[in-house]
Amino acid sequence: MRVLGSPCGSTATLLDAFLCHASGRGEAPAVADTEGNELSYGELFSTASRAARLLLERHGVEPGGYVAILPLNTVASAAAFLASWLAGAVPVVVDAASPWEEVVFQLSTLEGKPRLIVVEEGLVDRHCPAAERLGAACATAQSLLREAGSGAAWEGYARPRPSEPGLIYFYAGVAGRTLPVIHSHGGLAGSAAATVAHYGLGPGDRSFVSPPVSHALGLQLGLLAMLYAGGSAVLYTKRGRLDPRHAAEALASSGASIAWGAPGFYEAVLGAGYRGHSGLRYAVSAGAPLPRETQEEWRKATGVELLQLYGMTEAAPLTATLPGDNPASSIGRPVPGAEIRLVDPETLEPVDTGPGEALARGPMVMAGYGDPAETRRAVLPGGWLRTGDILEADEEGHLYFRGVRKRMLKYKGYPIFPRDLELLLESHPAVARAEVYGVDTPHGKAPAARVWLRRGAEATGEELMRWANERLAPYKRLVRVEIAGRA
Repeated sequence: MRVLGSPCGSTATLLDAFLCHASGRGEAPAVADTEGNELSYGELFSTASRAARLLLERHGVEPGGYVAILPLNTVASAAAFLASWLAGAVPVVVDAASPWEEVVFQLSTLEGKPRLIVVEEGLVDRHCPAAERLGAACATAQSLLREAGSGAAWEGYARPRPSEPGLIYFYAGVAGRTLPVIHSHGGLAGSAAATVAHYGLGPGDRSFVSPPVSHALGLQLGLLAMLYAGGSAVLYTKRGRLDPRHAAEALASSGASIAWGAPGFYEAVLGAGYRGHSGLRYAVSAGAPLPRETQEEWRKATGVELLQLYGMTEAAPLTATLPGDNPASSIGRPVPGAEIRLVDPETLEPVDTGPGEALARGPMVMAGYGDPAETRRAVLPGGWLRTGDILEADEEGHLYFRGVRKRMLKYKGYPIFPRDLELLLESHPAVARAEVYGVDTPHGKAPAARVWLRRGAEATGEELMRWANERLAPYKRLVRVEIAGRA
């Protein structure tokens, strides 16, 4: 795969491209965060390589093993990802908004346990109890960098093959429940190459990454694609709720040529007075439907079109718009390397322009789930991924989102799987059965539940909601629990 606009030519993995840039352009800026930290390509490589040695020699990580990372958008977490690869390990990403109970639940779905859980400073008490339950060590990303120290790069680092696992998420939207979503190193390079080719990115570009790097939008498209291209990334570090004024000021001062965010981010910074900045060429919205009013307000305020992108944890990106080719409500055309086919959801026969379920194929599609049976259900012969999304095409080939077949809610741009919440509620000793559904809000569909109590058990809806929400990330928390009867 060729890195467009880059001196690095063809690279089989994202790590190959990064190492090329670190060798040839070591002084060039690579990654910064809005807490004042910044590393060049040479500094990022030498720091991550020394941290990789620590992972192997001090923290018991084994080549091919797992390193669980609960990242915020910080330089330290970015270095931890690269350190895992340079150690020959597989980074397993868990959302830092998750309480330790949810971390244990997700990591327990792996085939094998991580030897180390990497968390952020300030979140040790929230996340390290998961390490204790799983028999793993726990360290902060910042302490890894401090322990790695300064000096020359470690030369014993690994160079993973394209076919080897390179990254694991847990948002298995097509399957509709929490499962490991496995991407190969070659697949990550395919994702980055599609992003770089679609937007024409190169070493002179800089991205502003507002989505969490625990999700594909922030990690693969915002951060890793820019490192693949030889550009630089500014990670918007958010601890707690979004401060719109701070976010608007950070974006305005970033010098970014491309910005990434969910619709709510763009609405927030517009409301805080953001009116564009010099050098901004692209603003990309994904993760939730983009209101046309937000799109129009952004264009009038900044002079830059707000573009839409469509993808999922299993395959990102798949479609996207471009300036001048950005019809109202369209999610764009397939990005370079991606194929989209619309089919009847029951017969899988082609339906031309649809509406129909979208099948997707391309180098960015996942290697598979941790559950082989679920992989066979999701990936058809020929490598076609069943997205579970209903799309429609116009005569020019622009695609439009028309609904979902999979059982998933979207709230504030985050995916929520009702079955996961049902299983959590059903683990309460008073609950025999639970049914989770979506409630319309200005930010998408928030989860609510009906529960049926066991015979002889007593509990109120408020008690059950409080019990469940203590074990859930904030965006997954139930807004209502009703007692529907007894089983």
